Amino acid sequence: MPDSIAVDALCAGYEAGSWRAAHLVEDIFDRHLLTFALTYSEAARVSSATAVQSVRDAAVSVYSTDKYQRRGEFGELLLHAALVDFYQAEPAVSKIYYEDSSNEVVKGFDSVHLVGDADGEIRIWLGEAKFYGELTSAMTSALADIESHLASDFLRKEFMFITRKVDDEWPHAKAFKTAIAKSRSLDEISDSIVMPIFLTYDSEAVDRHDVVAQDYVDALTAEVSEALEAFESRLKKPLEVEVRLILVPLKSKAKLVDLMHAKLRALQGI
Repeated sequence: MPDSIAVDALCAGYEAGSWRAAHLVEDIFDRHLLTFALTYSEAARVSSATAVQSVRDAAVSVYSTDKYQRRGEFGELLLHAALVDFYQAEPAVSKIYYEDSSNEVVKGFDSVHLVGDADGEIRIWLGEAKFYGELTSAMTSALADIESHLASDFLRKEFMFITRKVDDEWPHAKAFKTAIAKSRSLDEISDSIVMPIFLTYDSEAVDRHDVVAQDYVDALTAEVSEALEAFESRLKKPLEVEVRLILVPLKSKAKLVDLMHAKLRALQGI
């Protein structure tokens, strides 16, 4: 286990004195919905003739219910976007494809991505997303998932399900399947696993400021440092994997989820 956990903080920032919630929602859905909800081959085949229907199908596949406040798909979409934009990750599978019916909540890792380096080595990023308004609750839930999801039996079953869902047209399909093959020891596989822990929360630092200036940066840095210390003090891992904490401070989780729901409904044509 590393001596310390890497931590990043991602924030939408401000515009004209207001937190950029609407801008964040537009950007996330415009650039990331298709690769979040569709398989590699489906997304690759989207054309000008099929784009509108593809977006509608992707939006419908996320969920189609008005009971959305406590659902986790938006957190998973935000995690996916963050991994692609800031860590050069590629989705190995669409978690939406684990679903057998609309609105079903799927257990297991919230994201499965691959990150390659300049030497051709690959890392398997198995993410957990907690789309919460309160940081302590988000952290408690994430820590419980880390312990259960890194148990040997769970990993073996999850790798079996993931392997079945990998799109063979994806250029990295063979390498990815080999990396998590049953024939390999979990001790060896764990060396290539990164576990991004993505936590949203209503932030005092974000709420008390209206521009990205030094006092905001200082307040957010202190807030993130305190959160990291609390996380590290409670973390227990049954396998030696790299854990990366990704904190997403919000002005209002409730407002953000309402905006995301409205955007999803609009894309569904509802």
